Amino acid sequence: MTGIAPCEVFRLGENMPRERVLWIDRPHGQLVTIDIDAPRALPALRAIEEIAQLLDEGVALRLDDPWLRPVLEEALPPAWRDRRDMSWRLIEPLVRAQPDTFFEARRAALTAEIAAKEGSNRFTIYRLLRRYWQRGMTPNALLPDYAKSGGPGKSKSASDRKRGMPPRNGPDGLNITPEIRESFKIAVQRYYAKKKNMILSDCYNELLDEFFTDLIMDEKTGRQKGVQRDPCPSLRQFRYWLQRDNDLLALDRKRRTPRVYDKDRRGLLGSSRLEVTGPRDRFQIDATIADVFLVSRFDRHRIVGRPTIYVVVDVFSGMIVGLYVGFEHPSWLGAMMALVNAASDKVDWCRQYDVEIAEADWPCATLPRTLLADRGEMLGPKADVLIKNFQIHLENTAPYRADWKGMVEQQFRLLPAVFRDHAPGYIETDFKERGAHDYRQDAVFSIDEFITIIIRCVLFYNNEREITGYVRDRGMIAEDVRPVPVELWEWGQAVRSGALRRYPSEQVRLSLLPTDTAAVTTRGVEFHDCLYSCPLAIEERWFDRARQKGRWRVNVSYDPRLMDEIFIHDAKGEFGFLRCGMTDLSGAMRGMTLWEIDALRRDEKARGSAAERQRREARINVNREIKEIARQASAEAAAAGRPAESAAARVRGIRANRAAELDAERRAAVARPALEPGASATVTPIRPDVAAPRDFRLPSVARFRKRRADEEEDRDG
Repeated sequence: MTGIAPCEVFRLGENMPRERVLWIDRPHGQLVTIDIDAPRALPALRAIEEIAQLLDEGVALRLDDPWLRPVLEEALPPAWRDRRDMSWRLIEPLVRAQPDTFFEARRAALTAEIAAKEGSNRFTIYRLLRRYWQRGMTPNALLPDYAKSGGPGKSKSASDRKRGMPPRNGPDGLNITPEIRESFKIAVQRYYAKKKNMILSDCYNELLDEFFTDLIMDEKTGRQKGVQRDPCPSLRQFRYWLQRDNDLLALDRKRRTPRVYDKDRRGLLGSSRLEVTGPRDRFQIDATIADVFLVSRFDRHRIVGRPTIYVVVDVFSGMIVGLYVGFEHPSWLGAMMALVNAASDKVDWCRQYDVEIAEADWPCATLPRTLLADRGEMLGPKADVLIKNFQIHLENTAPYRADWKGMVEQQFRLLPAVFRDHAPGYIETDFKERGAHDYRQDAVFSIDEFITIIIRCVLFYNNEREITGYVRDRGMIAEDVRPVPVELWEWGQAVRSGALRRYPSEQVRLSLLPTDTAAVTTRGVEFHDCLYSCPLAIEERWFDRARQKGRWRVNVSYDPRLMDEIFIHDAKGEFGFLRCGMTDLSGAMRGMTLWEIDALRRDEKARGSAAERQRREARINVNREIKEIARQASAEAAAAGRPAESAAARVRGIRANRAAELDAERRAAVARPALEPGASATVTPIRPDVAAPRDFRLPSVARFRKRRADEEEDRDG
């Protein structure tokens, strides 16, 4: 037989009322029950065996107690507690007298006695005793139902009399009928829900214009004008019924659009960390434009703009595992640079920026199993490299849902908080406002200095800062693991993930570097106006062939952060790449980034454009002078008249004329200063032993050639 307990609630059949067990008299095989829903219910006597048999057969069903709920004493208003305590004092003697109270004659006598003593009446006592039995047989069963007072949520019947408090000023107003409520709903959905910038008072004005305004003819102007009806709903009534008849959260979601509402205003019931078990399970990657203006490394007076920061974060530990800082706009190229950094050894990378660390300070050099990114960077054929080469599962967020990458988005708030107070050129919130300070003029950091600052901030975050709100599991609590990224990473690697897979950094770098095409030319492999070469190209005489047969194009990979090398896609090289170094012809570009090379090229073009006008003016002046000389020559030729010789004779005289001109040219070249008439010159002989005067005239070309031949013959002999 199934046991039956006091206060238990059951139903004896499908359409039977719910009953509560008030008392069990096992020696006599009886129990007392009461209908918990009937307003005038009284205790009833039943046989235990009958109830138990129905329960065993499944006809009777045990039910959850609808009145069994916790009540916080401190949460009860004082008036409620006083009313409960007063009611309990009235029926406490009846409760203490159970089971006599269950019998009508004895109950009536006790009730009359208490009513006379307490100055109450038997109807009140019966009502309180019935509530006590029906609602769980505890003192709190006597709490008043003030929450149900006034019929909350129920519409009141309208009459000719205005409901509510009369207004202090203006007309009495009117009661809101179902027809007026319907007009409220139409106005809300037609105007307020569709226009996110509309305030409620403007929607109220549209309501009055459409439903409570009559058009009349203005006798003065002859035009129609609107006249508001009297009475009409007030703004307070409109606001009240808007809240009553509409789901305000759904209305807010519609006004803001689901995209914005779900991103900024929805409830947060989960966490990204619930989807991972250890380090490397999932990385999140995202980019932002830094709020700092930088200057050029080569000219501190040149402002080069704001850099892009890419951050790769491990979801399990919160560790910043990869970083990219440069002038590449948020794109596949920047994302790949960050992933290359995530898979690379950080000790060597930090040393490039004069930051000395141990491997334990930044112990991550791996790629994730899953990568969550924006749709822009990881959509397209380039992402296949990650899938095919490294078996990374790619996930993309929905459009405009940055909240799906909350882990990495938070870093863009935390990192600037470390350096912004000490960074000249940092942009404040009033940037570009009228009268605000121009923070661009404060820029002092170069890109290398800014990268060093970011590295320092990342090291502080990874090694010192505890993650706010990180929920540690039992294993972390047992081993006293602090919610610091580096400690979580090391603990997760030791307990959860095991040794992480490492890839050769050069393989990752070459696989993920951006690709383009270069031209093999006579002077070298030309890429972005820089020239490169490699031993294989020289051995196979690429540049000779380019001169003889023309240039051709090859696929290359390159690192835009340092353009000293490019990598030609060729199966003969390591990992399928040929390393090409920059030649001396482009030596001025060594050590530069792609953006700096591009900036220099643009500066050269700008200087060329600035000097173009001057060059054109000079060319015009030269042409003008040549034309003037030609004009004068033509005029002199015309003044000389027609030649007496024939055309053939003129041609035959070219050789003799040229010899005469050459002789005159030579004489003009060696002309001596003329002496004044009658003056004599003193001659100092160079070789006093030569008495006879010598001929110092220049030899002819024939004599010069004969002399050279004689000298060579003497030398050979």
